[in-house]
Amino acid sequence: MLIAVVIVFFVLILSAAVYVSRRARKASDFLIAGRNVNLALTTATLAVMQIGAGIIMGGSAEAADNGIWPGIWYGIGCGGGLIVAGILAASKLRKSGGFVPLDFFAGRYGEKRWVRLWGWMSNVPSLFGIFVVQIMAAKNILPVFGIDEKTSIILVGIVTIIYSTLGGMWGIVVVDFIQLAVVLIGIPIVTVISLLKLQSVAAPQTVLATPFIPAGMFSRAVFLILPFLLSISVSYDAYMRFQAAKSARTARWGAIFAGLIVIAVSFCIAFVGAAGRKIFPDVESGSILPHMIKTSLHPILAGIVVSAILASIMSSAACLLLSLAGTCSRDFYNKILNPAARLDDLKYSKLISRLTIVAALVIGVIVAFNARGILDTMIIFNYPYMGSMLVPLLGGLLWKRATFKGAMAAIAAGGAVGVISFLAALPGPLKGIVNVDLGLLTAYAVSTIVFVTVSLATANPKSKNF
Repeated sequence: MLIAVVIVFFVLILSAAVYVSRRARKASDFLIAGRNVNLALTTATLAVMQIGAGIIMGGSAEAADNGIWPGIWYGIGCGGGLIVAGILAASKLRKSGGFVPLDFFAGRYGEKRWVRLWGWMSNVPSLFGIFVVQIMAAKNILPVFGIDEKTSIILVGIVTIIYSTLGGMWGIVVVDFIQLAVVLIGIPIVTVISLLKLQSVAAPQTVLATPFIPAGMFSRAVFLILPFLLSISVSYDAYMRFQAAKSARTARWGAIFAGLIVIAVSFCIAFVGAAGRKIFPDVESGSILPHMIKTSLHPILAGIVVSAILASIMSSAACLLLSLAGTCSRDFYNKILNPAARLDDLKYSKLISRLTIVAALVIGVIVAFNARGILDTMIIFNYPYMGSMLVPLLGGLLWKRATFKGAMAAIAAGGAVGVISFLAALPGPLKGIVNVDLGLLTAYAVSTIVFVTVSLATANPKSKNF
């Protein structure tokens, strides 16, 4: 019965993608939905973009291991990052136009092919690593209900690739709206059930009594909160959704409303994880959430909740696939190989976007069969790109005195720290040479100091930037 409900849900979202696919007539329609997405759809797609494997599976496992507040850290970073983006960046970025963050960089500092090349080279593994994590989550959910790990990954991958390639951004935002509705129904239901079951083994307040930052976990808190709190403003997936919004006001309020939704859902998930540890002390942390669903709910209701979880995972995966398509078609094919042409005028731009999605999905499924660790993988793969690009992008948006030389120096300094921290997290000769938890914070700090110092030293006193 549960599987039947999930299949019905899959058919529903694929039907929605087919229905809107006719709107993706050209590359700009495919990547940013013709800049015509309303507030409700903008809010939904920005929220579901973040409510993926990290918040649902990673958050519940973190809460099971360390308590409810550590379980919500990542959600605070993602939701808070959307709110910060809404307040500081979304409106300005929407007005700037473009398709991807490096379009803003080019408009602010000037077009440089090597910057596009570095942005593309560092961002592809970042987006790909986070994408792999999304489909990895399927093997922690469906096997609890009798579907083996490889079949789970392949099934989620097939559904994701179909609706991503059919409708592009239009397909994703419409499906996101459906998926958010399911999430907002299913997740609160399992939270209430968790509360009721918890009362039979422990007082509910014992779950909330965990310190916000338990002893010895400060660097872990920084690791989970900081990266997305600051980086969402200029991340590829969020930037493309800001550009898809029909107005700057829509982008701004969509981000703020989405951030509030993300934090609320994250709290619910963390409560389920922390309560589930007390109710099922012998269950593996990564399986607490699906185990709670299986043992607590009627099969039809369990099917709705599982659909909600899979919905958020597939949507986040689709967002990342489209971001990969954007960086490959816009940054590489258009601005590196064909810099004088408009994206929509290039014959193969939409085909390259679709082929990128297919290739990433196939490789991602293969990697997901053997990969382990959700939250750490998501964040570590961001280090090279965000360590190098966040300060020049965000600084250029918010500070008029920023200069091209300051941006270049910041890319070099922050990128070096980001790459070293990334390598220190992988098996090899550099493993453990730095505190990886604080690696991105260090990269941001070094990049900021260099950015400000060089910009002030190279500013033209007669420039309008003063």
